[in-house]
Amino acid sequence: MPRKDYVLYFGRYSAEKGLNTLINACKNLPSIEFIFAGKGPLEDKIKGVDNIRDVGFLTGDKLELLIKEAKFSVYLSEWYENCPFSVMESQILGTPVLGANIGGIPELIQVGKTGELFESGNVEDLTNKIKSFRAEEYRMNCQGNLFDDIDDYCRKLMCLYMGDELQCQES
Repeated sequence: MPRKDYVLYFGRYSAEKGLNTLINACKNLPSIEFIFAGKGPLEDKIKGVDNIRDVGFLTGDKLELLIKEAKFSVYLSEWYENCPFSVMESQILGTPVLGANIGGIPELIQVGKTGELFESGNVEDLTNKIKSFRAEEYRMNCQGNLFDDIDDYCRKLMCLYMGDELQCQES
């Protein structure tokens, strides 16, 4: 799949998702194209930024193609999220991720292999990481990157909470 030269954000357009931080980084990087896919209360803040193209809320094949063609995706949450599927979805589709170093996001990105982390809410750090992101190198590492299916994930959680490490290691 040929890649295009844009950075992708897909998700809710809201403050807790880090959208204000990303919008400010976009303004710092006028020569980089950003595509935003989603909707939410901050839609109007996107409209005045020349290098952001808002494609609205997408699902299915249209979203999948947008993810596959992206240079890389960004996941900027400023609130703790346990297991954001957008991070996994990008990597499964072969697209590396630049994610906020908060909540469960760092557990889903292999730093220096499938993506990078930045300090959540820090515009300067995000701007610098976007400029230096090594997408081509990370993209190759995302190929075949698998995550637990729902059954394995639930089993691991149950083992963790039930405290039966011996049984968990055997299954």
